[in-house]
Amino acid sequence: MILPCKHEEQVTKQVQPTIDLLTNMDEWHPDVLLQHAIQPADYKSGLVFRSAIESIRGTFIASSKPGREGLVKDVLENLLQRRWIEDYEQTGSRRRHDFTIVLKRDPAYFAALEVKGGEGNSINISERPLWAREFGVWCHLDGAIVNQPAHGAHAIINRLTNELVRRRKLVDVLFIKDILCGTRTRPCPKYSGREDKIGLQAAPDVFLFPQRVPSLDDPEPPVHTLDTLRLPELVLELFGVDTTAQGKHIWEVRVKVVELPNGRLRREVQVWHQGKVVGESKSRPWRP
Repeated sequence: MILPCKHEEQVTKQVQPTIDLLTNMDEWHPDVLLQHAIQPADYKSGLVFRSAIESIRGTFIASSKPGREGLVKDVLENLLQRRWIEDYEQTGSRRRHDFTIVLKRDPAYFAALEVKGGEGNSINISERPLWAREFGVWCHLDGAIVNQPAHGAHAIINRLTNELVRRRKLVDVLFIKDILCGTRTRPCPKYSGREDKIGLQAAPDVFLFPQRVPSLDDPEPPVHTLDTLRLPELVLELFGVDTTAQGKHIWEVRVKVVELPNGRLRREVQVWHQGKVVGESKSRPWRP
């Protein structure tokens, strides 16, 4: 299975009762509504409940991106302070990626990093800069905990590999980490004895992607390694992962383009972890 970590059942089982409570407040606890100047008759028919939910959701979405970028910025700042990178810049909305990273100045070696949530829907809203020697995506699975991390990882990988094959957008590496990693909500099995206490010190999961865009002439390009990229190993080293433990944190995303008898093409994806296939998928056929 892609990503072995799971949200704790004792936490996730509280979601549905919360939904039921909020949905039925006008019937179950009208006195509580009246205490806060909310008329039970308007709670649903007057769209008070729905409007409140939509407002909260909008506020959450607006506040999530700065927080997510802040975590990544902290990582890059720590790399800079250790002089493991030359410099970095937070580009924000000015460009179609969030961070420019100077890994080496002479000769120039740049990387670009895009920060995303874990729903996968916005993955295609980014572009690989022409100057980038490495292009990575950093995703946060800190959304609805009713979906397990493996579900989010699968959705992200599906969209990234679709972009790779259909739009020829090459992503070299995917990082997955957020503030829920290694906490009571989502213990990390990679840290025995500290599963729910490792917190922000937990290293990201690193998904390595193909080195080239798959095609009929090159249907299954080799996957990147820590020797063909620089940023992934620096990040793992920053989080205290030595060479003997790297395998726990590294995943290979192998992509193959297959030509079917009717001339259509199909994308086949396998995710490997520590020498085993942990996830497989096949796309719907399409005409080239």
